[in-house]
Amino acid sequence: MGCIDPSRAVDAVRRFNRFYARHAGALHERLHKSHFSLTKVRILHELAHDRAHTAADLSRNLGLDTGYLSRLITNFQKLGLIVRTRNEADGRAHLLTMTDDAKAKVDEIDLHVSAETAILLERLEPGEIKQLTMGMADIERLLSPSPHSVAPARLRSPRGGDFSWMIERYAHLEGTERASLGNETYAASVISRFPGAMQANTPRIACWVAKQDGAARIGAALLSAESDKQARIIELLFVEPSARRRGLGAQLVAACANFAHGAGYDNVVCRLDQAHESLCGLLIRTGSAPSKGKVRAWSGGGNCGMSSRTERNLSQ
Repeated sequence: MGCIDPSRAVDAVRRFNRFYARHAGALHERLHKSHFSLTKVRILHELAHDRAHTAADLSRNLGLDTGYLSRLITNFQKLGLIVRTRNEADGRAHLLTMTDDAKAKVDEIDLHVSAETAILLERLEPGEIKQLTMGMADIERLLSPSPHSVAPARLRSPRGGDFSWMIERYAHLEGTERASLGNETYAASVISRFPGAMQANTPRIACWVAKQDGAARIGAALLSAESDKQARIIELLFVEPSARRRGLGAQLVAACANFAHGAGYDNVVCRLDQAHESLCGLLIRTGSAPSKGKVRAWSGGGNCGMSSRTERNLSQ
C-alpha cells in the first residue's frame, strides 16, 4: 500500500470539499426555497430535534462563534421563532425554545430537503445509492473528532458486498505493500469458501459485520468449523482503527464464542498473525488461554511476538 503523501491527501480533501460545497450550498447559501441561510437552518434544526437547548449547546454542536450566534438568536427572537427563558438550574444561561411557527418552518424546509434529495438520487442505480450512502457514512466516521462522538455500533449478518469489503479492509489495515498483498491473499482464500457455505445453509458457521448508524462498517469476524468439536474465529477479525478502544473487538469475540457455545462446540480457537498481535491483549481480557502444538504460542507476559500464526483458545 505504501506511505500516503500528506500533500496529496490534503488536496483530495479540499477538492471534495469544493465539490460538496457546490452540491450542498444550494442557491447561493439560500437553502431549499426558504429565506433562511444555511447557518440559520442548522441552528433551527438543532433546536427542533432537541440536540441543543442553550446557546452554549449550539456553539459546541455547530462550531459557531458565540458573538455571531448571539446576534442570530436575537434576530430569531425578533422574528418570533425562538423564546429565550432563564435557566433555573444555571442563572448564567438561558434556555432556547422554538415557537410553533418556527417548528412549522423547519418541517417545511425538511420536506423540501427530502424532495430535492430524492430527485438527486433518481439518476442513480440502487447499487450506486448504496455505495454513496456507505461512502458518506465512512467519511462521517473517519472525520469524527473523537471516538466518543460517533454513534454506538451493533452487529449484523453479512449482506451483498460485505465479503469483498472484508477482503479489502483486512488487506489495507497494514501499512506496507507486501503485508497488504499477503493479507489480501489470505483473506480472499478464507472468504472464497464462506459465502457458498452460508448460501447452502451449512450449520454451525457464522459471520458478523459491525456497523454504526448510517451504515458505516467498522469491523467483522467469521466463525467456521475446524472439526466436529472445535470451532475457530478465523483470522478475519478486525476493527477499523478509528473505532477501536470502545469494546467492539470484545463484542465480536463474544458473539463468536456465544454462537460456538450454542452450536455445541467444545472450544473456540482464534488465530492471529503477527500483524494483528495487538488483538492479543483483547483476547487476554476475554479470558482466553494460549494453545500449544501446531504453532508457536505467545510467551508469558502477553508478548505475541511470533513469526507464524498463533492460536488462542477462548474457553466457554
